[in-house]
Amino acid sequence: MSSIFLTGGTGFLGSHLADALVEAGHDVTASVRRTSDTRRIDRLGLEKVELDLAGGAAGLGGHDVVVHCGALTRARNEAEFMAVNATGTERLARAAADAGVRRFVFISSLAARGPDGAGGPVSPYGRSKAAAEEALASVGGPMDIVVLRPGGVYGPRDSDLLPLFRLAARGWAVIPRGANPVQPVHVSDVVSAVIASLTAPAPEPLPIAGAASSSWEEVANALIAAAERPGRALRVPPAVFLTAGLLSEFISRWTGKAPAMDRRRARDLSLHAWTCDIGPSRRHLDPWRPRVAIEAGMAQTAAWYRREGWV
Repeated sequence: MSSIFLTGGTGFLGSHLADALVEAGHDVTASVRRTSDTRRIDRLGLEKVELDLAGGAAGLGGHDVVVHCGALTRARNEAEFMAVNATGTERLARAAADAGVRRFVFISSLAARGPDGAGGPVSPYGRSKAAAEEALASVGGPMDIVVLRPGGVYGPRDSDLLPLFRLAARGWAVIPRGANPVQPVHVSDVVSAVIASLTAPAPEPLPIAGAASSSWEEVANALIAAAERPGRALRVPPAVFLTAGLLSEFISRWTGKAPAMDRRRARDLSLHAWTCDIGPSRRHLDPWRPRVAIEAGMAQTAAWYRREGWV
């Protein structure tokens, strides 16, 4: 078993990772911010240390592996994304190398590659993740660096797709008009990929996504089935999503909080296709493979939301 330093452990994906790492018998230290809600990890009995990715990085000595899941997914501008996702990642990786950490697992994003056919990232978030990957490539020394690029992650505890589930519970699956396919991945399949990456060789950034791509009609059908009530798909033009993102950004300027839905997310949902070849990931992370089909994953997620009173 390894001694693992986990960032982002209080978030959606990170909390699932904390559960799995502790269950597997690893000695886990989780970084938290002063403002973090630690209830999801308090019950695990792991050690917690305060760390601000926009500031310094310390306390990594004695750990075998760093799993860097912490990131900004919402920000008011590109500079905020870069400060945490790019500069913060580089600072943490260099501190880890100096502390003798043997492996650094970076949870990047398919957004660093960009949507299908784009040839690169198209959003501030994606550019910040791509910049982090470039910075990691320059970190010298014997420390192994693994880069995983999850696609659209969903599952219990996720708040980003919660509005879609709430609408489905009211009988409407709101989806974008268009034929752009997507390849969402259940959080448990991302967790199993991270667990495999603790020891597997990974000489290139590895996409982590579902076993097959889905049309938005298939996503809508899975949402309606998961809601366990009659419903229908409502196809809306991209302008509706973009307007919602713009309105959310406008409100965020008044509240000082990052928007729940911004134009980047609106474009990702309504304008772009997000698919990938997971063949290299299956080879390098063998025996990893995605096991949760979208219908089963949506049903499990909706059931969790109902139990927790989220819908």
